[in-house]
Amino acid sequence: MEGLSSSDLDSYWENGFISPIDVFTPGETKSFRDKFESLENHFGGRDKARLYTTDILLIQRWAWKVATTPRILECVRGILGDNVLLWSTNWFIKEPGDQKIVSFHQDASYWGLEPHEVITAWVALSDAPNESGPMVFVPGSHKSDLIDHEDTYAPNNLLSRGQVIRKDLSGQELIEAPLRAGQMSLHHVRTIHGSSANTTNDRRIGMVLRYCSARVKQTKGPDTAVLVLGQDEHQHFALLSEPKNDLGEVELLAHKKAITQMGKLLMTD
Repeated sequence: MEGLSSSDLDSYWENGFISPIDVFTPGETKSFRDKFESLENHFGGRDKARLYTTDILLIQRWAWKVATTPRILECVRGILGDNVLLWSTNWFIKEPGDQKIVSFHQDASYWGLEPHEVITAWVALSDAPNESGPMVFVPGSHKSDLIDHEDTYAPNNLLSRGQVIRKDLSGQELIEAPLRAGQMSLHHVRTIHGSSANTTNDRRIGMVLRYCSARVKQTKGPDTAVLVLGQDEHQHFALLSEPKNDLGEVELLAHKKAITQMGKLLMTD
């Protein structure tokens, strides 16, 4: 399976992101979206389903397939090397006409992962044109140290703490990264990024996959991950298993433990 070209890698290390990358066919993408929205409906809608869609790959076999698809993993391998963990999965969804935004931030400011050998794959399950509030990156920002952030807990912010960098971006180059359904972007854990509101008539659905080198440690406390490439010689994380059944009793219990621990870590300074 083809990964990133040498020019792709040069662009990633220069800019701190790369986009777009073709991953899934239209048919595959529609199937994944249908299954995701079916799960939302099963639990009574988006808000009630939120507890189950975080780290969804632990309870849905199709989501595990997405997170471990060779096309994504070969791209990740080119950046992180041969031994890779999937640290977490989540969703960034903006409803049609929604005023929700994502403030400019750096993921590394609150994840607790060291060293910063961590990337995010943002997989579009719907079209994400400019009007939908796609990802916006500050190119080259990953080359600098972390910037102080402020936790705003703003109600229109999709981030867990409404965190925003304490830096004026006026005059700063910003690059918008629209995606078609089935494409993805990759960005470094220190790259400054955010997104605006969705003004289209369709949901903007992004599945977020966070990968790290097996060398990475969680500095905030015990944590879990999934081994997706190579070997885990360092054993810094408790490894989670592929689900045998969708919404099975064993799977739901493992999922509950994982997301409870993740919630504590993300809210810890």
